[in-house]
Amino acid sequence: MRNLTVSLLNLNQAQLTIDVLDKLARLPVGDWTVQIIVTDNGSRHDQVQLLFDWVSANKDKFAEVLFVVASRNLGANGGRNVALKLASSDRILILDNDVILPDSAGWLDTLWQRIEDDPKIGIVGPMLIFASYPDIVQSTGIGLTERGRVGYLNRAEIVDQIPPHLNEVVASPAACWLISKAAQQSVGLFSDEFYPMQYWDVDFCVRLRLAGWKIVCDCSIGIKHIGNVTTRSLKQHPYARVAVQHGMQFRKKWADILPQIATLSDEDIYWGPIPRLKEKS
Repeated sequence: MRNLTVSLLNLNQAQLTIDVLDKLARLPVGDWTVQIIVTDNGSRHDQVQLLFDWVSANKDKFAEVLFVVASRNLGANGGRNVALKLASSDRILILDNDVILPDSAGWLDTLWQRIEDDPKIGIVGPMLIFASYPDIVQSTGIGLTERGRVGYLNRAEIVDQIPPHLNEVVASPAACWLISKAAQQSVGLFSDEFYPMQYWDVDFCVRLRLAGWKIVCDCSIGIKHIGNVTTRSLKQHPYARVAVQHGMQFRKKWADILPQIATLSDEDIYWGPIPRLKEKS
């Protein structure tokens, strides 16, 4: 029996969150003991009620369901920290509510086994795939330049052209993480420096690496991800402005470390259109 804590955040996207919960409810009872922690980051009353109704109707499908309703937006980092403090399992699955999970649990079996096989793995994530372009890679991990620019590895490449290998990476997008609780406890909680979004996950990965843990991407597993559903709707925290501010903050914080862990040049980073525009011959 494998004991797992799952962390989900919600901010006025109850149906997306419920879609993920419905998939988790299908995990084989004989294989998994699951604690669900849903943190609502200050949603409207109708959205909270939808989640409350789902929890009331489905709580018996899990070992425990904790529904934490915050009166304000705690941010991605603060909302996740609620789950880290309440987690009762040795492994914590962090999921964005805009991932589209497979119907079977094979993806989770594989990620779990990766940590079993190598106890120094602190985080294992899957290859993320664009939900709207299911043959195109969103990310196979994160690389950094010496000046702290973030690049999604293999972004916009064709999924079938990515070898199904386990690759060690500098960092991983937090849309889908399986974390060793021992690793998390060795470095503490997510930093509140990067409220409410952007760079808190990369910062956490750097801290783990410096503490001797590995961050890996299992490219044999692909998970569809819509992306930025919540973050781009925060009117008080414009996405582009926060990304620039936190990027500068991250670069300043880790200036002495970045040259040692950099794996990318500026030319390696692609943030262009998806799918890629065909070059004119």
